[in-house]
Amino acid sequence: MFEETVTDRLILTPIDPTDAAIVEALFAIQSDPATWTHLPDAVDTDIAESRSIAEDHARSWTDFGLGWWAVRLREPLDALDAGAIIGLGGAAVRRPEVQAWNVGYRLTPAAWGHGFAGEVSRAALAAAHAARPDLPVTARALTRNPASWRTLERAGLSLVWEGDDPADYPLTSGVERRVYSDRDLSPALLDQLIALG
Repeated sequence: MFEETVTDRLILTPIDPTDAAIVEALFAIQSDPATWTHLPDAVDTDIAESRSIAEDHARSWTDFGLGWWAVRLREPLDALDAGAIIGLGGAAVRRPEVQAWNVGYRLTPAAWGHGFAGEVSRAALAAAHAARPDLPVTARALTRNPASWRTLERAGLSLVWEGDDPADYPLTSGVERRVYSDRDLSPALLDQLIALG
């Protein structure tokens, strides 16, 4: 079994799709329209969608030794209890044909503004470099979400592309977005990342 990672303020545990409490907590975040202010149509409407995301990340843990975590608080914060799941995030290889780590995070709005996304991103970069340093660490963000891409830049990733090329993901196809990386990318890999949306 994969172990948890502890940062200054967070406990990061591998997402387990068989743990009903984790899946329900993720669905509460994924189904909250306030979570998706920059991409409103991405709201999960069925818990099966959140379970599928959890299964993707479990595969990344099994196949690559790392995936996204369930993000928990070490100490209480306002109305959020210690141990509460406040989001998901980390580094994962979501599609085996795209040989790159994808760093990302999604936090409940009650936890926004406290620097947790940066804390998760820094832990994700360190874990990705330790697990498979041969794979580039990348991230994608909507241009209209400057808080997200500024977090990626502060974590150490650099902008390698910006545009609105068509994507395989209908919700971001034609939407202006950014691709970040910790190193130069081959044109073929960059094209794959752009196509992910």
